[in-house]
Amino acid sequence: MLAIRIFLFVMVCASSLVLITNLYALRKAKRLESSGMRVEGECVDHYWPSGGYVGVVCAYSAGDRADLSVRSSRYSVAPVEIGDVVDVIYDPQNPERSMLSFEVGKRVGFDTGLSVVVGTLAVAAVAGILLTL
Repeated sequence: MLAIRIFLFVMVCASSLVLITNLYALRKAKRLESSGMRVEGECVDHYWPSGGYVGVVCAYSAGDRADLSVRSSRYSVAPVEIGDVVDVIYDPQNPERSMLSFEVGKRVGFDTGLSVVVGTLAVAAVAGILLTL
């Protein structure tokens, strides 16, 4: 019984950590989607994170800053090619905080779905702990 309680406690801690991190990312993406400024950027490079994935680096200008860049998430195939024009959404109060516009919508949907699943796991683990007392 003690092993089950320990496992459930670890599940509560792990799922809570994932949920908090995910809700932060969701809040950031929703804030950018609703109040961010849209500008055109250009894909200037590809990068290869581990696991055989590829991402893109896009440069953009925000106000008087012309040297800003944003990295995409990782994909199995590059979402844009070098030289392609892309829309970038950035936070007007902090122009370094930005996302590629085609990722914002996907990010909001993914984060919402993941929050529901992980939240359900956390509630189920808490219920399991209460039932084993």
